[in-house]
Amino acid sequence: MNPQDAQSSLDNIRRLQDKTREEIVRRMFPLPYVAISALGILAGFASIDLPRPWSIIGNLLGFGLYAGIGIVYSHWASVRRKPTGQEMGIYLALSAVLLLVFGISRIAAFFLFGVPPHGLLSQAAIAGTVTAVTYVAITPLARRAMKTIMQQDDKGR
Repeated sequence: MNPQDAQSSLDNIRRLQDKTREEIVRRMFPLPYVAISALGILAGFASIDLPRPWSIIGNLLGFGLYAGIGIVYSHWASVRRKPTGQEMGIYLALSAVLLLVFGISRIAAFFLFGVPPHGLLSQAAIAGTVTAVTYVAITPLARRAMKTIMQQDDKGR
């Protein structure tokens, strides 16, 4: 093997790695899955203030849908990659932000609008709606952060 063939092979490997990374980022947080996940978040959080048997059912269905869509997406993804510690940190930070938004918007629903703490249109229903919309809104930021992490990880190698 001459040096030109070796360099050509290395260039092809790098090009294919870049293409794989671009495909992973492009398919990260696809809109249909984000929308279904947002519905799961809404159902899970909105059902917190319902009476006892309905709150459990709503939580199981809502958060089950949220977790289930992530499992289905990771199973059906055409390109897989083991997440790094920083990527897991992004997922944990996203979860923490969503919980924080839920708490703040629930308090705001009570103090600003006097929404009752129980019933179908309750503080949790309004806070769940705000949280679901926030999830959809910050998804592009999470995608951009993941892309940056992947690029930094690849430059470090």
